[in-house]
Order: sequence, then C-alpha cells, then structure tokens
Amino acid sequence: MNFCLSDLVPPLRWSDAAPILTGRAGLPDAWWRSLPMGRVLPAFGVDALAELLTDLTLEQWPAAAVGDVLPALHVLDPDDADDPQVGIALDRAGSWPGLLALTGRELTEQPFVKARPLLAALYSAVLAKLAATEAPSKAPVEPEPEAPAEEPYETRAALKSPFRAPFQPKAQAEEQKEADDPPTAPPVAPAVPVVPVVPVVPQPRLTGEDDDPDFPEVIDRVFASLDDQSWMVAQNRIFTDSPTSPESLSKLLGVPSGLLEATENTLRSRLKEWLASPPAARYRGYLLNLTDLLGVAAPKSRLVNAAEWHTRELPSLDVLAWQFVLATLPGYQVSGDWVVQGDLAELHERTRGLIVNADRPPTVSRALELVSSLGIHPEVAKEWLENVPQLRIQSPNGAAPAPAAPVPPPPAPADVSQTQRCFRQPDGRWWLRVDVDAGHLAGTSVGLPEGFALYLGLSPGGERTVRSAAGDVTMTWRESPAIDSLGRILSEVAAKEGSHIFLTLSDEGMLRVRHLPAASSGDTIARALRLVGYTAPGGNSDQADRVIATRIGLTGPTPPDELRARLRERGDRDLLSLLG
Repeated sequence: MNFCLSDLVPPLRWSDAAPILTGRAGLPDAWWRSLPMGRVLPAFGVDALAELLTDLTLEQWPAAAVGDVLPALHVLDPDDADDPQVGIALDRAGSWPGLLALTGRELTEQPFVKARPLLAALYSAVLAKLAATEAPSKAPVEPEPEAPAEEPYETRAALKSPFRAPFQPKAQAEEQKEADDPPTAPPVAPAVPVVPVVPVVPQPRLTGEDDDPDFPEVIDRVFASLDDQSWMVAQNRIFTDSPTSPESLSKLLGVPSGLLEATENTLRSRLKEWLASPPAARYRGYLLNLTDLLGVAAPKSRLVNAAEWHTRELPSLDVLAWQFVLATLPGYQVSGDWVVQGDLAELHERTRGLIVNADRPPTVSRALELVSSLGIHPEVAKEWLENVPQLRIQSPNGAAPAPAAPVPPPPAPADVSQTQRCFRQPDGRWWLRVDVDAGHLAGTSVGLPEGFALYLGLSPGGERTVRSAAGDVTMTWRESPAIDSLGRILSEVAAKEGSHIFLTLSDEGMLRVRHLPAASSGDTIARALRLVGYTAPGGNSDQADRVIATRIGLTGPTPPDELRARLRERGDRDLLSLLG
C-alpha cells in the first residue's frame, strides 16, 4: 500500500491537523503524509483509526461533506457498511450519494441519527477493506516515495494495486459500433474543358527590404497586459472569424452585456490607435500588400498561408496570427471559406449579373475573364464561380450546374461543459470554481456563469433558496445570475483572498462547498491540477492533460492541441498559462 493517509483523506492535505495527529501510536511527526498505510494500519488498528477520523470530521471539518472527507466511500458497496446507524441515516438521506453529501454538522442535526457511531461505521468499512488487501508484514515497512497518480479521481489515484480492485465498480464492456455514413454525391462543377490553373500564392512584401520585422513580437508587445475579461472579449469578439454574440458571451461569463460592450469598444479604440501610430507604419504597409494579394475575394486558406508567421500563435491574445491580421484588414470579413472585401451576398449578385447579362452564354474561359473584372484574381476565379449559389454556366455536354453550398447550422448554445471554471468531479457533478476575492469575503454577491446557473436549475428572472452547512443561500437571476452572498460559508471554512471555493448542488438541493487554500508553492502542473479540484500528489504533463480533459467533459484520448483548444473556447486562461 504505497500511499499515505492524506492520500486517502484529502482534507489532511489542506488543513492543520497536526495538534490532533502528532504523537499517535508512537509514529513519527507528519506520519499521515509520509508513512504508507501498510505501516499505519497495524500501528493503529482499523477501529482506532476510524475513531480518529470521526473526531477530525466532527471537530475539524464540520462543514465538509462525508464523501469529501473519505472519497473512497463513493465506490464502497453500502452493504459493506452493515450497521444499524447506517441504515437509519440512509432512510433519512434517501440514497447513498445523499448520505455522503451530508456534512458532519448536518449529521449531528438529523433526528434519530447518531453521528459519531455512524461515521465510525462508515470509516471502519473502508479501512477494513483496505486492511484485508494487505498481507501481514514480517518487518516494519519503511516509507516509500509516492508514485504519480494515474486517474482523475483523488482516492482511486491514491489506491494503488492490489487495493484498487475492491473499491472500483465492475467494468462494463461497451461495444462501439461505427456507423457508416451514407454516401454523398460530390459537388458537380461546370463540366467545361478548361486549361488547369495552378494556384500560385505570392508572398506579400513590405517595401522590398530583407529586414522584415517580427510582426508577432510587435503585436504581443502591444497586447501583453490584457486582463481576463478583455482577453475573453478579444478572443470571442474581435480577433475571430466567427464572433460570439454579446448576449451569449455575457451569459457565458455571468457579467452584464453592457460591461462587455464597453470593454469591446475600449479594445477596438486601442487597436485603431495603434494601427494609426508611427510604430505600426510597416504593418500598415504589409496590410496594403496583402490586400493586393487577396483581391476582392479569396479562399480563407490564401490568407492563412500568405506568410509563414500567419500560422504562429500570438501568446498575448492566444489566437493565430492570421486572425489578428483579418481583424485589421480594412473592409474584409470571413464568410464561410472565403475572405471577402465588402458584402458576400452583393458580390454573389454582381457575379450572377455579369454572367446573365452577357451578350451570349459565356464559356468558362470567358466567365473567368468577366469575374476578374470584379477584382477577383485569375488563380481563384474558377473556384469562385463554382461556389456562387444559383449560378448556371452550361457546359457543351449539358452537364448540370454546381449546386449551392449548404449553409452551416448556427453553433449550439453553450452548456455547462463549455462554461469557464466549471469542472466535472468524480461524483459526476459539475462544480464551479470561485476564486475568492476581498468582495466575496465582505459578503458581496458572487456571479454565476449562465451555463452553471442553468445546470443548477435557475432560470432568467427566477430566484431559489437552497440549504447549506452555514444556513440558507439565495440564488437570483435578474440582469445576470448570482448568489447573493457566500460570506458566512467563506468564514466557516476560513477562506482567504486568493483561495478557491468549489460549489455544486446535491440531489437533495443542498449547496455543497469544497475549499482549497491558494497554492503558494508547487510546480505549474500541480497548480493547474489544483484549479480543477485535483489535489493528489505527483503527476506529470501527460497525467495533467488526462485529468483536465476528463474534468471539462472530454472523453477518450484527447490530443494536447484539442484540450487546449477547448480550454481556449471556455476561457480558462489561467489553466492555459500553466499548461504551456
């Protein structure tokens, strides 16, 4: 059993239990985080250690849910905790998860429930199962270094083989059947014999000089100090080819839309001032040459591949450089797979007008000449014609015209899995992380992102009062969803500015709270894992990726680029900066 008691009981990692635990059973100081359980259990005995954990639960952590004190209870078979007090408590709570969601204080307030023998019975059941997996040792077991955790679940990560098996539910084999996509007919292009045009994408130059500046570095210096809200607005409203609506972004972040609009206006003014400034003169020259390259309309890939640096990421904005370039190109916008100067529908109509009003039905070569008169470069003119809806260019053999391209459906509204600072914990629930500030400690309201508010059952204009270990808490949704105050709860758990509170609701409608003090030390991987509520020791970047992917709702193997793209969409900038 190469794990210690603090791996089994997470609150021991963030609370000061030394006055109670020091000097027990002749063990050395800090034994609960240094000695393997194979040595601790023989020294204590199952019942004595269960009594000690019971004392800690009732005296040190009265506001912690029982299932958070000993997470292994979540995967324990209730039949293994065969005790009259467990049966009474189950009847009161209604379900095993409901029982584990109750805090020590709530258990003491339940009629007919005796909290101390109940907790001792629960903890003894886990420890007895643990002891049964360990063969008696002939010699004292010396402390061994902790191995990195492998699974995104605090307790299971700590329970190394052979202990893992008794606590895990039986695996259920799932057969995945890959459905065959129905064959689709490829788009039919005008079947007129033409000489193939080999696209040649010239590289735009500034002034012919060889010492072109490093534009990504120049841009990063200008936008290096954005706060999180400005960064989200920049990503989702300005430097993107598919901007999020202000209303949707407001709901996603849980802040008034007027505030986001003001932030956007400030950013656009800042961008405009920089573009007009002397330091941006060479960049303006670059844009001028780029407009010559693109013409009136060009495939988006032509913009993306116009220069090597276009595909580089700008760390200050966390977007690809071509997206910044697009936002600064005067009069250009992305419509589908095309970059167009002006209105796409109007350019389509002008193209159709040229073809329909020609003296005679034009050949394809003549149509290409006509399109070039609109400012569309010859090397992309044929591709443009093939993508103009309702354009009829009949070929000599009577082939049908190319069909109009389907309009992609609008993106689905964000849900809790797409919501910033929301993470699915091992209990299957989504928890919101609140980063505690001075206002929260003073009792001000705590904003809720819309996705999380909807997950909790709150709706626009609604109000809901829920129970918590520190009394009733009211949630409202006026201009935006919020919890009126968490002041009493923050005081109860001794939260400080910079620490983290994780919130969710139990099946019984009780507000569950988990407190993590601010991480003042540790490597970036450990700090990133802490931000998603994972506190098991050890770990590397691959494990962090797996844990975080699971906690934001991704399933199966997730490539690092896909994970970071999802974090970027959600706005979890703090995680991105730690993961690198």
